[in-house]
Amino acid sequence: MPPDTIALAPHHTRRLPRYHRASHEERPGFKLTDRDRELLKLIYDYRFITAEMVQDLAQPVELSLRQQEALDRLIAARRAKLTGTEASESPAARTKRKILHRLMVLYHHGYAQRLKLSDREPIVYALGNKGADELTLYYGIDRQQIEWTTKNRETGERYMRHSLMVSRFRHALTLALREFPDASLQFWEPNGTFTASVEYEQAVETRDGLRTRMVKGAVIPDGFFALTYRAQTVCLFLEADRSTMSNARFFGKLKSYFHYWTTQIRDGEHPSGMKGFRVLTLTLSEERKENLRRIAQEVNPQGLGLNMFWFACERSYQARPQELLAAIWQTPIDATLRGIFG
Repeated sequence: MPPDTIALAPHHTRRLPRYHRASHEERPGFKLTDRDRELLKLIYDYRFITAEMVQDLAQPVELSLRQQEALDRLIAARRAKLTGTEASESPAARTKRKILHRLMVLYHHGYAQRLKLSDREPIVYALGNKGADELTLYYGIDRQQIEWTTKNRETGERYMRHSLMVSRFRHALTLALREFPDASLQFWEPNGTFTASVEYEQAVETRDGLRTRMVKGAVIPDGFFALTYRAQTVCLFLEADRSTMSNARFFGKLKSYFHYWTTQIRDGEHPSGMKGFRVLTLTLSEERKENLRRIAQEVNPQGLGLNMFWFACERSYQARPQELLAAIWQTPIDATLRGIFG
């Protein structure tokens, strides 16, 4: 990465507004760099993301020894001038502070958006119009794929919180995989990328007794991804549950997955060669998780195929992301705790 990807904007003593952009005269000096484009691509990939997630996920900038020494001297001199001290700062803390500063600059120059959930929650970042234009130019992304960036301000709180739950999972997954050198993420497809239609018979009770009718369903996961561990690959669908869905609707979701498996996957006829999959359902509480596990048992009372449904509470790995791959998952079959890689 070229040296000019590190850009130190001049210090501003005046605090800039958090949720509306500063005037042209108040904005800090700015030159878009390759590092900024990487941050914008990260925001695009996650759609809604907090600064802390960006700080964890952004790759460190590769600098030569001479560049790092020069940068350290410049930062130390600036700090000494402002505070009168030579207070030390770890490289990791310094990198996080730089990323936070760049996010602030990208926001005030229109490349990113800031969205507010509540006063006690962190700022949520989304891609801005100028950021979308830059990604189209620099990465060749179809502008139509990121047209939603112009509508982020009108996004409802419920949808934003749901998307953040998915982002938290993906963030934790990325950090957890760093602890598994033999494992890797093969791909990640966000909500709306993977879709499949299913149709199946369902018994319904009428005045004349039980009759069957055809039901149309759809598989539209919140995320679709694949993990490889020691030469074995597993495909996974993600469902993020925030306790806003009725039991009947969730049951319908699982029925769609089940019949997608029985009609297109089980006999090995899927065009992609997918031989099987798991459906990972995240919940906000253990109580909700147990409720959804009971619902999943009704998908097929005989038990066939129910081991495709895996459930875990988000709290199980919040403090330690690497636990996401550990034995925190349960299926409807029994209470055994399972790890993603067995």
